[in-house]
Amino acid sequence: MKSARQFLYVAGVILLVLIFIGIVLAVIFGALVVLYVFLIVLAAFMLVATLLLVYSLLMLMQTISTMGSEVKPLLAAVQETVGIVRDTVKTAGHTVSTIGSTAQLTKDLALAPSVRSTAAVVAALQMLSAFFGKTRSRAQERRRQQMKALRK
Repeated sequence: MKSARQFLYVAGVILLVLIFIGIVLAVIFGALVVLYVFLIVLAAFMLVATLLLVYSLLMLMQTISTMGSEVKPLLAAVQETVGIVRDTVKTAGHTVSTIGSTAQLTKDLALAPSVRSTAAVVAALQMLSAFFGKTRSRAQERRRQQMKALRK
């Protein structure tokens, strides 16, 4: 790409120099022949430039066609991947729903009754200890354990 730019710069400079020389010679000699030769050379350059433009348009059309044929399989693969991801998301949603239902069932049938029965036993023990006068708070029990540990 860099060499193509350098070629274009050199060709442009040469063309400008030729135009300048042609105009100067036509003015100095007053000869129309030099001007006609200069115009013919300039027309030849215009034909070459037009042919290069046509060639570049053909290459552009070929590139667009190639890109289209390359993009179609990629697009099909992306659509297939999107379908797979969509199915995976549905499956994950069903799994989460099943796990949530299982957790709710476990809570209702196993945890809630055991928590209630444990709470009832603890409450009964606290009531019995209150009736028999053996009430100690957790703080008092902890303080007693600390004092016992300090004596050792």
